Amino acid sequence: MEHRIKEAKGTILIYKGEPICYNILNTFAEQLGEALQRLGEEVEYFDVKQSGEAALAAYAGKTYQAVIGFQSYLFDIYLPKAGVYLHDLIKGPKINFQFDHPIWMKNHYIRMPEHCYIATHDRNYAAFIEKYYPRIAGSSIIFPGGCEKAAGENGKQEAERNLRGAQDKKEYQISFIGTYTDYRSYLPLIRNSQGIIKKIAAHFLFRMKQHPEETAEKALEESLRKDGIVLSDEEFLEVLDGVKPMIYCIMSYYREKAVKVILEAGITLEVFGDSWKKSPFGDSPYLRIHEAVDMRESLEVMEKSLISFNVMAWHKDGFTERIANSMLQHSVVLTDESTYLKEQFTDGKDILMYRLNELYKIQELLADYLEGAGRDNLQMIAENAYRKAKENYTWEQSAKKLLAFIDEIDAKERKCSEK
Repeated sequence: MEHRIKEAKGTILIYKGEPICYNILNTFAEQLGEALQRLGEEVEYFDVKQSGEAALAAYAGKTYQAVIGFQSYLFDIYLPKAGVYLHDLIKGPKINFQFDHPIWMKNHYIRMPEHCYIATHDRNYAAFIEKYYPRIAGSSIIFPGGCEKAAGENGKQEAERNLRGAQDKKEYQISFIGTYTDYRSYLPLIRNSQGIIKKIAAHFLFRMKQHPEETAEKALEESLRKDGIVLSDEEFLEVLDGVKPMIYCIMSYYREKAVKVILEAGITLEVFGDSWKKSPFGDSPYLRIHEAVDMRESLEVMEKSLISFNVMAWHKDGFTERIANSMLQHSVVLTDESTYLKEQFTDGKDILMYRLNELYKIQELLADYLEGAGRDNLQMIAENAYRKAKENYTWEQSAKKLLAFIDEIDAKERKCSEK
């Protein structure tokens, strides 16, 4: 890294300004920027909410080591009078971090300038981008990092004290940082849709319900095959775009069912935000509803929790910052499995995993770990997970992977220019 810094490769421009999902994308932008600065990089921010899109015109002609966005729509800004994309006039690779399924960025990714790349946390998403978005120059697996609340005034010493006594001071048995959405609210979209979307949406939803281990694109492929429908890649992309609300529907369905299983076991679950008051179990004596928290406040919740519950947002081969953050706060993660998690973690050693099609087993698992023989193992699981996350899943590690990706892009583009 020292050699890289000495080369003075230039400033990294980071876009921010989208205050969605409790400001999570802006928090990611800031955390990555801070990590890059700790590694010796020069970082500049552009806040689109504060400055407006028009202010980006002033960046034309400038050169950056890289321009970084977080599911940003700014990269596809087109200048019709000049006949070019704005970012073709801003030199340096453009890298957009993709956290949701890439179908949600379809209208942006089908019209992109040159030298645009994607960083994503799910290998299925990278494969999808490569197949369906030819204007994207390439992709890399870079996870959103976690951060450690304890790493403050006394840094390492404070973190070590917390690790040794973590399980003794937990206020919550199990918490869930996530909002409630009624999956039933999506069902009218099926009835009101038209053409092939109307024909396939119900089958698509049913397929995901019966096979929750599959990606959304695999479920759609199987639904089309069952109906004898053959589509080109372009047509397939249009249909998936049309039925994409069903992905949110099935995510919400399994989230509700998983929470219901916990409550039916008579276990108190801490949740956050008024959305839970609208859930079917809003009046359950075992559902304790707190005020909503932003991402930084959620770290304190995780620190107070013996177990942090998680339901993946249909990331079938990925890893998320919620898992990293929970581990870095010495909280045991209980999550549905993904291919990546099964490869990198060991159930019962540094994580607890369940399957969406076997939700009933959550009750057995929690009975063992909260009240039974497994209770003594929680400390060990939390310590193992903390060390693994500290070594592999901080924003510093994400920043290092990003810098390596930038170097890889630089080498690739230099080689192309020499031909």
